[in-house]
Amino acid sequence: MGLAVLILLHQIFALLRMRNPSEIWAYLKCPDASTVPLTHWENLMGRARGCDIILNLSGVSRSHGTLIRDSEGVWEYNDLNSKNGSYINGRKVTEPAVLRAGDTLTVGGGDFQLYPLSARERLENIEKRKRHTKRTSPWLSLLAITVFQLLTVIQFHISLGNEYPGQLTAAFILICVVMWAYVIALRMLKRTGFEVEIIAFFLSTLSLSLTASAYPYAVLKQAICVLLGVMLFFAMCWLLRDLNKAKRLIPIFLGLSVLLLIINLAFGTVAFGSQNWISIGGFTFQPSEIVKIVFIFVGAASLNELQQRRNLLIFMGFSAFCLICLAIMGDFGTAIIFFATFLVISFLRSGDFTKMFLVLGAAGLMGLMVLRFKPYVADRFSIWGHVWDDPTDAGFQQVQTMTSIASGGIPGLGAGEGNLSDVAAASTDLVFGMLAEEWGLVIAVLAVLCIITLSVFAYRSIIAGRSTYYCIAACAATSMFMFQTILNVFGSVDLLPLTGVTFPFVSSGGTSMIVSWGMLSFLKAADTRQNASLAVRVHEKDPEKVRASVESVSAVDIYDPEDLYELLGEEYRKPAKKEFKAQAKAEAKQMRKAEAKQAKAEAKQAKAAEPVPEPTRVSKPAPERRAEPERPAFSRKPQAPAATPGVRREEPAHPKAVRYTEVSDEDFFGKFDPPAKSAKPKNDEEGPLTLDDIFGEDGIFTDNRKGGKR
Repeated sequence: MGLAVLILLHQIFALLRMRNPSEIWAYLKCPDASTVPLTHWENLMGRARGCDIILNLSGVSRSHGTLIRDSEGVWEYNDLNSKNGSYINGRKVTEPAVLRAGDTLTVGGGDFQLYPLSARERLENIEKRKRHTKRTSPWLSLLAITVFQLLTVIQFHISLGNEYPGQLTAAFILICVVMWAYVIALRMLKRTGFEVEIIAFFLSTLSLSLTASAYPYAVLKQAICVLLGVMLFFAMCWLLRDLNKAKRLIPIFLGLSVLLLIINLAFGTVAFGSQNWISIGGFTFQPSEIVKIVFIFVGAASLNELQQRRNLLIFMGFSAFCLICLAIMGDFGTAIIFFATFLVISFLRSGDFTKMFLVLGAAGLMGLMVLRFKPYVADRFSIWGHVWDDPTDAGFQQVQTMTSIASGGIPGLGAGEGNLSDVAAASTDLVFGMLAEEWGLVIAVLAVLCIITLSVFAYRSIIAGRSTYYCIAACAATSMFMFQTILNVFGSVDLLPLTGVTFPFVSSGGTSMIVSWGMLSFLKAADTRQNASLAVRVHEKDPEKVRASVESVSAVDIYDPEDLYELLGEEYRKPAKKEFKAQAKAEAKQMRKAEAKQAKAEAKQAKAAEPVPEPTRVSKPAPERRAEPERPAFSRKPQAPAATPGVRREEPAHPKAVRYTEVSDEDFFGKFDPPAKSAKPKNDEEGPLTLDDIFGEDGIFTDNRKGGKR
């Protein structure tokens, strides 16, 4: 009991402590220049309050369109038959169209633009997700489960004595090897989250011990079913990594399920009042259990599929077919589970409570018809609530179960020491009573808490869910786990009618064990913690290494593609190769354009600041001053200065555009007449000096030095 408390509480607290951080996949620029981060792969745009992107524009419909990202990083926009339509770069959207970075999306008269994340932001999101991911080491719990299994084998040796079957040891060795091999293999793949699997492994260990008490020679078969269940879990997690591939297999799964149910109706055998068993070569299984997984596959849908009438009709038709087949078989308990899950999926698909009431009313009428024509089901309802009135006949099973729970007490009687194992369906329908009798009320309650914890884990995971498909699938699987547990536990203690359903992972039965592991994959696919789920492609480097790599590459968001592949890891290489190259090329081109534009502007500014050359006027040196000033004489040719021996005379440089023309003295000296208005004296920065600047306004040279003369 101490080991069970250590194992289960450790994992329960780890799951309750975990956080699924929201991820940003792109940004949507709105007409008012604000930016909306897209935190989901699938986003509904419109005026309704339930939309992911609420647009307060008069021309927008309540559900205007969807903006969806696939696993390859490509965004698509789809118009949902809106009143005013949608346009991408001026072209009307009539079917799902790719929305590229920089494209203009016109919705309700407003223009929106999609901007992808830069490489630096992607790395920062990865680092943030790692900081929020609480890692719980699996080794202590694995060691505790191994010791628990060893003590269980020893206790069976003591309890059974000479009747101890040799396959019991082989069964526990097999499940121990499977458990350790699974964790070690995933640790080699850099995965760190094992809370869900460890809970399932411990509950499966309890199932082996209860099977050994009721059917000692069937325990090895139960262990093999655990192995098959783990293999199915691994395969489905890998399949759910790519939704497009998973959806392509749905028609195949749907056809096989219909075929199985039809075969069950035609050739099924009756056991415990219901015709839900098929026996092939000594191997017996329940098709209705296998159909549970397909029911979730068909019921879950992406956001685009939720808006399609065809997808809704397929789900409604398949649900009705399953319920009718189960009613004909007489498997009333499984029918209740299917119907409850149908209600959950229907609400998640529509969000409309009014339709749910109509469905409930129709289901109530169908239930009354089943009770009318199925006496076996009616007998179970008739004894409900007063089993002590007939403890030896109709209420025998519930009375024996409650008596066994009381005799087991807190610690339990021990493995193989209980008396309830002699009652029919003790390890299946009445497994809660058998678990409480042999292993104690504490372990039995902890087993129920494990299922509740898985439900809380699923609820907290879908808040940050990437796709609607993952959210609906996780909720549907959780609903099946919860309803099965409620019907099994409450039915065995007479709080509800005994419907004959199994306790997930705990009840004996190979089909139930395999299917329970298969449905667990839907919960695992919704886990977006860093490196926690095999179903999610994530980066595997440590945050410190990522930060150091980013700082070593560049201080801006332009990266070499090969450096990006090294930083983001192998799982991002294939889908991101083309995108990163295009992004780096576009950013480099944009920077080159900006640099060229800036250089051109600087050159133009420098050219404008240079002085414009003017024709040079050459005059003779001013004559010496005399008593009476006389007019200086100018020649039309510049006078060459006297040559100096040994010094090469340089010719004055004249602009080629300068031409000299002869003018009369009257025209020339007329330039010295006083102007009508005084001109402001020029300085050196305004250009070369003229004669007016030298001689003044009245044509008389003035010596401005101290004591100068006119």
